[in-house]
Amino acid sequence: MPPKPRYVRMDKDDLAWQKSDEEVESWERSLHNAETYRTIANLIMKYRPGEAVELHRPIRGGYNIFYRLEYKDGSSAAMRIPCKGIVKFPEEKVSYEVATMRYVAAKTTIPISEIYYCGTGAENPTGLGPFIIMDYIEHERTMSDALNDPLIEPGEPHVLDTNISEQKLAFLYRQMANIVLQLSTLTFPQIGSLVQGKCGDFSVSGRPLIQNMNSLVEFAGVSPMLLPSQQYSTSTKWYSAMADMHLAQVTFQHNDAVLDEEDTRDKYVARQLFRRLASTGRLAIGFDADEYSCESMFRLYSEDLRPSNVLIDKDLCVVGVIDWEFAYVAPAQFSFDPPWWLLLKSPEYWPGGYTTWMEAYEPRLDTFLTVLEEEEEKMRSKIAGGLSGLSLSNDENMPLSQRMRKSWESQSWMINYAARNSWAFDFIFWRFLDSSFFGHNEDREYHARLNLLTKEEIEAMETLVKIKMEERKVRKLVEWDHNSAVAQIAKVIVM
Repeated sequence: MPPKPRYVRMDKDDLAWQKSDEEVESWERSLHNAETYRTIANLIMKYRPGEAVELHRPIRGGYNIFYRLEYKDGSSAAMRIPCKGIVKFPEEKVSYEVATMRYVAAKTTIPISEIYYCGTGAENPTGLGPFIIMDYIEHERTMSDALNDPLIEPGEPHVLDTNISEQKLAFLYRQMANIVLQLSTLTFPQIGSLVQGKCGDFSVSGRPLIQNMNSLVEFAGVSPMLLPSQQYSTSTKWYSAMADMHLAQVTFQHNDAVLDEEDTRDKYVARQLFRRLASTGRLAIGFDADEYSCESMFRLYSEDLRPSNVLIDKDLCVVGVIDWEFAYVAPAQFSFDPPWWLLLKSPEYWPGGYTTWMEAYEPRLDTFLTVLEEEEEKMRSKIAGGLSGLSLSNDENMPLSQRMRKSWESQSWMINYAARNSWAFDFIFWRFLDSSFFGHNEDREYHARLNLLTKEEIEAMETLVKIKMEERKVRKLVEWDHNSAVAQIAKVIVM
């Protein structure tokens, strides 16, 4: 029988999404009053003194509310607060983000806002949670605005202008390439988030806090206690943790998770095989095992680094890079992958899906890698002349541009893209990864792989089928206490 249609991206729980929207909208409405504005202005001026003239109306981004206080001399300072209801780990988020910003500012020439103070929720007199008070970077627009198709309606997701001149594209890509290149030089001994000590020193002493973890709590009802809580000494251990999160996602997402029994088996088999690949180290070496192993190579990687978070002036020159909340020390492979944002829109949202996205992407990647090679040569010259505090790692046997090209050509980048995105996982696994790891699969679905599962795994699969079919009878949101959540995941996870 023909395979079932598999959507490019799995749906998130619509009820959970609606609840999150309602919570943040209610919270945002509560911010718009004179007393709150005065308190925020006074708090900013406490750490950035001056004669203030105007507190601008707050701007809500994807994860933060942003206040700008303008001073009489024309300068401005800003206060940034995680959005209640959206950000599930606000204290951690602020702590890690501030440490990352300060470290990047100290070790690179990437323009970062100066931070005057970061405070906990207990220190915020408004009761709005932890906060960052920082310098406001004057800018004309974001780089995404400059790259965007001018025919796109305001408010619509950006997509790269197909008629953009090669000169303009190369000029903007070059600046992004320089940022990516500098970040790739920052190496660490383990996987996790940066923390700044009382003496100003930095260490990887926080757990890796990634965007997918926040989404699992927000959209899948996963108990926070089931998420990673430590640092990782090897890439294999971190890939295993990410693979376990995919199984938790389909287990705990009550609504919109599966279509029917067959779809449940399809999703379970994909996740279980991915977990096996992770635990045996095959994801850590990708499709190029004979070339090198990145088992102990870790670099600072920002999941949210993209043109919409890069500020430019009227001459298209970068003046600031913002939004570092999902930056952490990750496996080197993540830094070696070509950036997904060259077209501004990710492949799972591209009209026609991954194949048409890749067709549009490849010529843009050629442009990006060309300017990256030139930036690499500039960096080598500066290092050789003693003009740069940066250094190229001794463990690299090829430059970043070549690694990105190999990742693209071998499609190894899909391993890491699937590992980081629970809702984009299924299509990538069955369409691209399954056959690469396990051989030909004509229908690209689970029946051909049942022989790879153990008896215990098949029993767990059928248990999950019963759970999901029972859940489909009633649309509701479920809040799990820790003990119940542990018992639930134990029914379907096989160690």
